[in-house]
Amino acid sequence: MRTSLYKLTAIVLLFALYSCSKEENLEVDLNKFNVDTYVKGPIDNWLITNLEQPFNIQTAYRFERNLTDVDRDLSPVDLGKVEPMMNAVLQTFLKPYEKIAGKTFIKTYTPKQFVLYGSPSYNSNGSITLGSADAGRTVILYELNGLDFSNPTDVKRKIRTIHHEFTHILNQNIVIPSAFEQLSKADYTANWTGTGNTAALAKELGFISRYSRSSYGEDFAEMAAHLLVEGQVYFENYLASSNEEAAAKLREKEKLIYGYFKDFYNIDFKALQNEVQNVLKTVYGATDPLDLGQTFPFLLKGAKINNLVYNPAAAHYTTYGSSAAFTAVYDKYKAALAANGRKLSNFQFVFSKASVMVFRVVHANAVTNQIATADYNFNYTINTNTGEVLFTKAIPEGTGVPYTNGQDPTVLPAFESIMLPYLTTKIFIASWLPDAILPTNPLYGTFAGFSVKGAPTNYFYGPIFKK
Repeated sequence: MRTSLYKLTAIVLLFALYSCSKEENLEVDLNKFNVDTYVKGPIDNWLITNLEQPFNIQTAYRFERNLTDVDRDLSPVDLGKVEPMMNAVLQTFLKPYEKIAGKTFIKTYTPKQFVLYGSPSYNSNGSITLGSADAGRTVILYELNGLDFSNPTDVKRKIRTIHHEFTHILNQNIVIPSAFEQLSKADYTANWTGTGNTAALAKELGFISRYSRSSYGEDFAEMAAHLLVEGQVYFENYLASSNEEAAAKLREKEKLIYGYFKDFYNIDFKALQNEVQNVLKTVYGATDPLDLGQTFPFLLKGAKINNLVYNPAAAHYTTYGSSAAFTAVYDKYKAALAANGRKLSNFQFVFSKASVMVFRVVHANAVTNQIATADYNFNYTINTNTGEVLFTKAIPEGTGVPYTNGQDPTVLPAFESIMLPYLTTKIFIASWLPDAILPTNPLYGTFAGFSVKGAPTNYFYGPIFKK
């Protein structure tokens, strides 16, 4: 009895952004694929040497309609795509599994046939099929003629399909634990291609992709494939930019996948992920996205920053420059304090909690040089995706020294007339500043600051101290 056919699909819109039309994909000269006159050549020799002999895996690339749904319009694979595609299968799928899981695992579970087609397989619901796993022994790959093997994004998309389909094969042998289904059971929908199921909504509900919502089996396969192929940095960024409930679900799904591979197949999923990532980076030029968890906005939101110091006398302002617009504000504040017999030394932004900032002014008596501090409490909100920060004055103020010092009539008027409106009437952008400190500089990430939204030349920065 034939097992159910699993399919990985993507909406046509996504496909149309970088590929030809359906008619162009299906327009081929079938005379070039005459099976009666075909003579084996270099492609077959490579496949025999690299896949059939060591892995007992056959590759069907000549056009045979009976190897997939006969009611679909399909085109043959371009012969120039066969070896690059199957070499990608070898490098990013077979060898990593062989290294981490062992040869016995490969011989037992890996599919024994790969079937290649040039065009996508078009579905009636407006989606396309990128791949399928049939009876635990065959993987069918579509949409190969448009693949650019020099483009890491193209390669990763197809390799993700392969890992997705192989996960289905593993699930056909050992079922997915019920705990995984229960995490999102109420949110699965057969109508995953509907306009209501946007990528943003899927993310909000705790899914790694739109397609994950179609069933818990697809959810499991999508999670495994994304973790392996897109990598851990991608996944952590996805969680960091999700709401807390969604991030918690995704983290639990990740744990269940790790447990499934370890408990049932004795596979260290992290080690497997590292192997796949290594090949994608060294062979195909893939790179990790920017680690959002290490950006200034995320560190602020995560209460990882202790304080930022602004002292215009410091040498780094001579080296990297400063904002004329903010310097004018600072000088005005300094002059206002001086009029009351106080010398301004510097000020600090102390991030005492995830949403609380203390504006701390360090000043001295103009005659005795006795140092004093004045603290003013602020609340702040931060959008980690845009870096936008909004400061609001916290009322009531804190009690005791140095809060009472802040109410001293020699310092309070200057704060209320100059610094308070500057901080509370603008939206700021939190980022690593100054721009002159590039990511290749060892100092990158040790300085940060805030620029005014819409007025990037109005900014302040200083050394930061992490918790």
